[in-house]
Amino acid sequence: MTNLVFEPSQTTHWKNLFPSKTMLLGSHNLNPGEELIATIKIVKIQEIVSTSGQKENVPVVQFENAPPMVLNITNSRTIASLYGECYDHWAGNHVQIFATKVKAFGVEQMALRIRPAIPDTNQDVSEHESNLRACTTMADLKSCFMAIPKHLKPKLESVKNEMKESINAAQN
Repeated sequence: MTNLVFEPSQTTHWKNLFPSKTMLLGSHNLNPGEELIATIKIVKIQEIVSTSGQKENVPVVQFENAPPMVLNITNSRTIASLYGECYDHWAGNHVQIFATKVKAFGVEQMALRIRPAIPDTNQDVSEHESNLRACTTMADLKSCFMAIPKHLKPKLESVKNEMKESINAAQN
């Protein structure tokens, strides 16, 4: 069973014994069965020290509610499929992060992955619903719906369609 959390857990993973190992988000931040809903703050190139001790410039996603995470190609593609190709548009959006075993560098190890679906954050959509219901023209409705964050649109699709029918009926 999956347990959704909105901040990293305090685990007893051995990496938590070494502060230098916990500066970045990793699988050690999640208990078995937990998945983290994180809000993207910014994505940028950042200098880190690799496991071999060398300084590297790598893409890093900083979250509002979790430590930063180094982005690999797999996770970057997943986020791009959810929120678009331009990483400067990812800020403010949510991702669902889970730990899974992967084969990397010839060894099977735990790694973080991002679910290829926009997470349901149970956000209140009543204000967006009221705005949609206040629309009197198709142009207003389109503009109002386009202003709703992408992850909330599925919850409001039926209201949009109801208003579309209502506006069309009033115009006929």
